[in-house]
Amino acid sequence: MRQKLLLFFTVCVFLAVMAFGIVKKQTYTDLVKEENYLAQIQVTELAESIAENECDVMSQSLPNSAIILRVEVTGEIEHLFQVDRQKVVIREVYAGNELEKGEEIYIFSKHWQLVLDGNPDSIERGFVNIMEVGKEYLVFGEAVSEDIETGTLVVKLYDDFYITPVFCYEDHQNVIMSISGDTTYVTYKDVMNNEFFVTSEETLQIIETLKSQMLSLYPRDIINK
Repeated sequence: MRQKLLLFFTVCVFLAVMAFGIVKKQTYTDLVKEENYLAQIQVTELAESIAENECDVMSQSLPNSAIILRVEVTGEIEHLFQVDRQKVVIREVYAGNELEKGEEIYIFSKHWQLVLDGNPDSIERGFVNIMEVGKEYLVFGEAVSEDIETGTLVVKLYDDFYITPVFCYEDHQNVIMSISGDTTYVTYKDVMNNEFFVTSEETLQIIETLKSQMLSLYPRDIINK
C-alpha cells in the first residue's frame, strides 16, 4: 500500500511539473506574439556599488576566458524556458579550440531570461541589452555544448559575474533613468536603445572603461594566428 501511495505521489508531482512547464511555455509564446511586447516589461539597472568591484575583477579575469570571440549577430532573441539565446556567426576566434571562424552558433547566459512572475514582469540581461542583429560583439565564454535538435554549437558565456561579458564594437547613447525606493527596475522601453543599463553616469563610466579595455585587447583588425 505504501509503495502505491509513493508511486501515486511521484506521478502527481511529475504531472504537476509538466503542467507548470506547459503553462509557462504558453505564457512566453503568447507574450512574444504581441507587437512590441518588450515595452510591457521592466529591466534592472546596474548600481555603482556593484559596478566598481565587478568591473575591476572582470578586467583581470576576462582575458583568461576559455572562449573569446568576435561575432556578428544573425538572429533575434529567442526565449526558451528559463533562458534566452541568440544566433551569431563567428568572425574571429581569439580563444576556443572547438570553434571556427565562419561557424554559426548560439550564445546564451544564465543571466538572460524572460521572467513573467509579476514581481515585476522583466527581462533579465546581466545589465547588458539584447544584441542587435547585424552588429559585431566581443563575447567571453566558458563552455561549448550542442543543441540536441539542430546540432548547432552553443556557447555559454562566462557567467561568474553580475555583468554579462558582451561588448558591442560600436558606441551607443545610453539613457539613464532615475530610480526610486529600493528597486533598480525601470521600464524597458525607456532604455531599449542602450547598450548598458545603469543607474548613474558614474556607473556608466566604469562599465564603458571596462569595454574600452577589452576592445583594445581584441580590436576588429587583430587576426588570431
